Amino acid sequence: MQEQVQTDYSAEYSDNLPALLKQLNIALVFTSYQAGRLMLVRTDGGQLDINYKSFPRPMGLAVTKNSLTLGVFTQVLKFQREDALLEQIKQPLLPIEQDITAPRLKTGSEDNAVESSLDERSDLMAEERAEQEKLQQEQQRWLDYQQQLMEPVDERTDACFITRSAHYSGMINIHDIEWGSEGLWAVNSSFSCLCTLSPEASFVPRWKPYFITELMPEDRCHLNGMALKDGKPAYVTTFSKFNKPAMWRKGDKFDGTLMDVEQNKILLDNLCMPHSPRYYRNKVYYCNSGEGQICCYDPKTGQNDILAEVPGFTRGMAFYGPFLIVGLSKVRQSDVTSPAPLANRYSDTCSGIWLFNLDSGKTIATLKFTGNVDQIYDVAVLTGCSFPELIEPGHPRMRNHFCFPALAE
Repeated sequence: MQEQVQTDYSAEYSDNLPALLKQLNIALVFTSYQAGRLMLVRTDGGQLDINYKSFPRPMGLAVTKNSLTLGVFTQVLKFQREDALLEQIKQPLLPIEQDITAPRLKTGSEDNAVESSLDERSDLMAEERAEQEKLQQEQQRWLDYQQQLMEPVDERTDACFITRSAHYSGMINIHDIEWGSEGLWAVNSSFSCLCTLSPEASFVPRWKPYFITELMPEDRCHLNGMALKDGKPAYVTTFSKFNKPAMWRKGDKFDGTLMDVEQNKILLDNLCMPHSPRYYRNKVYYCNSGEGQICCYDPKTGQNDILAEVPGFTRGMAFYGPFLIVGLSKVRQSDVTSPAPLANRYSDTCSGIWLFNLDSGKTIATLKFTGNVDQIYDVAVLTGCSFPELIEPGHPRMRNHFCFPALAE
């Protein structure tokens, strides 16, 4: 709860953004590992509502028509779209004592009740009394938060995503994820490989760059981005070609790559901290992040173009029709040897989301954080809704919000 109090989520946005999202009937979702939040950008057409969900180190996003999948610290979580629950989540949640599906156990608040007041504990020293008061305040904040979760969701909600499954991968430093013809693919940065998931293993390694000699949890080249084509990984980005533990942090120059997966060869090098390759309209779009650039590579001709330069570290990219949506992060103090060139061009960099029109190349709309949300990793588009809600794993509604197919006779 302390982080929630200290983090400033204030933002400003272009006047046209709420109406644009409503007209397209879409919502935006993005992750900030720095803030520990998954964020839903929702609208009723008149104003934006930015809804925040807490997760440990949220990173890669994969969205389908009926699901949202999220990579976090040691897990991959899948949320299923279940709009049949809309009526239920717009009603107050019954207390657990009144819930026929819940076991007849004491609630956490009963188990943790303070048995004696501070006045009766005269033997406590001043520091101990202050610590006890602090614990009581934290407990009350937690109880207040739990009570808020019992309240109905916003009446404007038009889609419900509820936790459906989780896979425990361990800290593989998961980055981009995407559903393909063989299931969920993930960028496993710790082991410098692409992998799929299996309930019998932390992960199943499937591909590595040719210059990586063995799979060790050493983040050798900082493999971070992945683009699928026809259901299979086709392109990746790396920060370097190093084959030694975390050596990419210590290089004296930028030597990032865009690679072809099938041929396992480098298409472009000397890139500056590249991220988020995406295959769209027969071309590969990617972020040359350290330069604040959005780029486009044509696999047929080998031509590489800079489509836009923005005042932020570009990372996270999604598409909807003619629109390109990209995340911007502030240039941060990091433990890499060379700072991003972007910092030399701008005295102040931005954190937010920029929308571009691919056909015209113009900026269409922007969302900019004015508080201390500095880092954005991935961006995705939720379609067929403009005001979605997400029920996370620890939410009390998980105990009695059921979805299941009909019984086969």
